[in-house]
Amino acid sequence: MLNALEKRYEKARFGSLFPDIMDENMLIDSFECCDTLEGHTGCVNTLRWNRNGQLLASGSDDRHVKIWRAGLEIESLSTGHVGNVFAVEFLPGSSDRKLVTGAADHIVFLHDLEVKNGGRRRWELEGRVKRLCTLEQESTLWWAAVEAIEGVQQFDTRLEAPEVVVRTVNEDSHGCKSVAVSDVKPHLLAVGFDETPVRLYDRRNFSNPLLILNPLDADADTFQTTHVAFNKTGTEVVVNQGNSGGICVFPIDSYDAPRTMERLNDVLGGDGEPTISSNSLPYPDLREAGHMMLKEKKFSKAVDYYSELISRNYKDRAFRSVCYSNRATALLVRRQRGDTYACIRDCVKALEIHRGNSKALFRLIKSFTSLETPEYAKTCVEVFRKWYPNRETEAIDNMEKDVVMLKENEEQNNLASKPGYMDYTQRFVGTSNCQTDIKEANFFGSKDQYIVAGSDCGHMFVWNRDTSRLQGIWKADDHILNIVQPHPEAFLIATSGIDDDILIWEPVLEKEEVEGFITRRHADPFEFIKNYKETYGVRHQTLRQFARQGQQCVQS
Repeated sequence: MLNALEKRYEKARFGSLFPDIMDENMLIDSFECCDTLEGHTGCVNTLRWNRNGQLLASGSDDRHVKIWRAGLEIESLSTGHVGNVFAVEFLPGSSDRKLVTGAADHIVFLHDLEVKNGGRRRWELEGRVKRLCTLEQESTLWWAAVEAIEGVQQFDTRLEAPEVVVRTVNEDSHGCKSVAVSDVKPHLLAVGFDETPVRLYDRRNFSNPLLILNPLDADADTFQTTHVAFNKTGTEVVVNQGNSGGICVFPIDSYDAPRTMERLNDVLGGDGEPTISSNSLPYPDLREAGHMMLKEKKFSKAVDYYSELISRNYKDRAFRSVCYSNRATALLVRRQRGDTYACIRDCVKALEIHRGNSKALFRLIKSFTSLETPEYAKTCVEVFRKWYPNRETEAIDNMEKDVVMLKENEEQNNLASKPGYMDYTQRFVGTSNCQTDIKEANFFGSKDQYIVAGSDCGHMFVWNRDTSRLQGIWKADDHILNIVQPHPEAFLIATSGIDDDILIWEPVLEKEEVEGFITRRHADPFEFIKNYKETYGVRHQTLRQFARQGQQCVQS
């Protein structure tokens, strides 16, 4: 017999037989905290569901691992660690009776829950163990992300010592922060270091990475990777980048590569089209709504608004082009890290759709000048004069002077694709990720159509990948939210952070009927972000510079 909590969990399972009849946007919009799991006495640094989602393991600063079923604590394991537990995994093929843990004490333990009085094996490493990952097909193997030169180590229960498979590239960094393996493509392993690039390896040959996932506008030391994860099909990797880098989704198949600069060269090498006239564009009410957001300086809201319009794929070619260039405008004036390059990507797409979009080309010149890429800016100036000889001559003259000065004083930054590198396909911003180095971002939904992540502000963020919009923000921790773990089969998420508690989230469709119900969701996510930044400021110190305070070992 299922108890009441188990029945509720069962009701929330994904519609695996009929996934298309579920309105998952409605379910996301009705997300609320349905359970609070109490029992730990320190920050909860890691959460892990077993393969069928019936069990949840949690590791904490209190050096214990707890196992929960349907919201109830069924086991509490004194791990033997003398440092904060950062990672826990169920070992496949053990009927969920064996657990692997890693901690701040540089120790990895293999626990056998069937052996009384602490049956476990112990390995001592050279750095803190920040992440573990296992593979369903491999019952004897697991991998550890270690803050040491020996960045990723492979463990085998049949061997006495682990094998170093990936070394830290930058010896000045704090080592490896995250590692993930693809369940459907088990030869693929992604590694995130204390730097921008994420390296994708073939486990059959670790000598060189297959791919390096890196935004083209970011140097190796621009951001610090805090988490990497594969999607269900093993075709994409989501990366959470500290130091205000946002969250990026990268394809790992070469034919999906964005190749922005190459596409721009193709566009600029062709002939122009008649300039788009605003008087001839359809949907004046939609354009006016976006214009008002820009005028009121609600730039993030404008980005989301134009993203929604773009996702509708209107038939009118000029209108679609203008939607991209208007989103580019909102990105350019918002001025968050990475926004200028995102503006360039949108302008290139706008010109691919319609070369009569003079504003898109104009914004390209401004963006390239801002990113100190004078050769690209100069080429765009020349094409602008060729395509639109009677448009904005004085403004172009002034911008050309800026380009000349830039060329005299600065070296050229190269935004062209690099062999072996992959640029992102989607980017999501709004969270703050400057205070901890274990902050997650994960795919969610029956088709991985959402991205979920935690934030320094203690809130859970959810973005809709189909529309690129911020779906919602929910308060999930009184301090910092680090862990967001989607259930493997149900429409549930478990979250944790600096608080001692674990929260379980699921759709609550009848909340209006519950007397005294108080939602944790913010009615206006953009107003919340604005108020948060005004209150606490935009923190741009890197995770390497952040000073640890007290016993909050989740901070580096």
